[in-house]
Amino acid sequence: MRSFHQTRFEPIANSNSATADPLSEAACQAVKSSLKAEFRPDPLFRPEISKLFSVCTSVAIRHGPLIERAIAEALECNELTVLRNVHVPVTHGALAVVTSAKYEQIANQQLDFDGQDIADFVDADIIAIDERRKCAGAFSVKRGGGTAGTKKRTSDDRLLRALGFTLASWLRQQGYRMVDSALAMVIDYYGQSGFPRDITLDRTELDDFFEAPIVAEVERMTQAMRAAIDAETWLLLQPILRTMTPPVPKKPLAAPRPTNRGRPNPPRRTRPHWGGEAVTLTRTFAAGDRRS
Repeated sequence: MRSFHQTRFEPIANSNSATADPLSEAACQAVKSSLKAEFRPDPLFRPEISKLFSVCTSVAIRHGPLIERAIAEALECNELTVLRNVHVPVTHGALAVVTSAKYEQIANQQLDFDGQDIADFVDADIIAIDERRKCAGAFSVKRGGGTAGTKKRTSDDRLLRALGFTLASWLRQQGYRMVDSALAMVIDYYGQSGFPRDITLDRTELDDFFEAPIVAEVERMTQAMRAAIDAETWLLLQPILRTMTPPVPKKPLAAPRPTNRGRPNPPRRTRPHWGGEAVTLTRTFAAGDRRS
């Protein structure tokens, strides 16, 4: 088990630094890095179109860590102690409780952490500690633009539920003695990762849950990234638009000329009713009209 001072935490930028808006600058830099990345052109599309597809996919992937960073910085600005990328142990005893029939009855209880009973670890993207309320939370942050794999989702669900039982005790052993209660949840920002609702927070719930303006910080970063994408997309598409032949508009069909002037049109033939009684058609031949 690694203690906090032995764990390599990712530093959280200070919003009062010399740079006016480091988060927005990081969003723009993510777009530039995506443009520099190598891509495999698809023979069906022009190289510029293939590159645009590749850039959009890369930017969406880079958007996830920036959402995590924006949430962490917003929590820190609201006087919470924030730790990032923490390798937190989970015990055999906690995992056994998760799979037991009594889980629903004791889901909100706290268990003592036993360092000799470690079964697995959870990579918590964010641990937020509220010293005033003596509580803490470990959060796995997902962008939530699509459903996570079933196997990974099931494993994360089980480990997070187990972590919620022992997180408070573990934090106290690491020196955060003011923590009385804790929980572990998924922050599924766009809400499409597919985790159970009882351990999930989406963007519509973040501000109320933390009682802090979290979403505004994420959306400000997202808007900066979107503006950078629009600018680069315009530059990528300009050579294509100059060389592409515009589509030829289709000529409107001429109105049909009336064939029976002064006479009513014959009735339109309607679709026969399938499923009625079968009718046998016979033909009566007049004398002299028989076939040879």
